[in-house]
Amino acid sequence: MPTKATINQTKYDKAHCRTYGLKMNLETDKDIIAKLSSVPNMQGYIKQLIRQDINGSVPVPVCTAALEELHEQADKAGTDVSK
Repeated sequence: MPTKATINQTKYDKAHCRTYGLKMNLETDKDIIAKLSSVPNMQGYIKQLIRQDINGSVPVPVCTAALEELHEQADKAGTDVSK
C-alpha cells in the first residue's frame, strides 16, 4: 500500500520531471561507460555537458562534406562563412 509521501512524490514527478534512459553497448560504448562510471555524479555531469553545448562552449564536430558544401555555396553567393 503506497504511503501519502510516495503518492505525493509520484504526483510531483509526473507534473515536473522527465526521465531519459540511455542504452549502452558493452563493447562499442566502453569509453562512455568508463567515463560515466568514473564521475561521482553522472546526472550532474551529463547536464553540465549539455548546458556547455547549449552555451556554445563545447565544440560540436561538423561533417567535413557538409562544411565543404557550405563553403562552395558561400563562394558562389559571394558571402563569407568563415565565422
